[in-house]
Amino acid sequence: MAKLSPKNIMEDLVDGKLNELMRSANMCCCDRCRADVKAFALNMLPPRYVVSVGGDVYSHFEAMNMQSQINIMTAIVSAIRVVRENPHHGEQFA
Repeated sequence: MAKLSPKNIMEDLVDGKLNELMRSANMCCCDRCRADVKAFALNMLPPRYVVSVGGDVYSHFEAMNMQSQINIMTAIVSAIRVVRENPHHGEQFA
């Protein structure tokens, strides 16, 4: 039997909007800036963990409601503002 592990589907939902919103904000889309925006946005959103395929499908369906989409987009836009004003690309972190 395969080992099951929980997955935060909020990551998938943020990924689905991230590139589009970053490009439309005319911001750097390097790997570091993208990762910073994603991390910042995810920290503002409630996690949605699933284990089963059925749970994954249900949670994606539930997340398609208008308020959830607005919350996701608002978190990403807020994250874009912060990262654009304080970019870390080019810096070396330990």
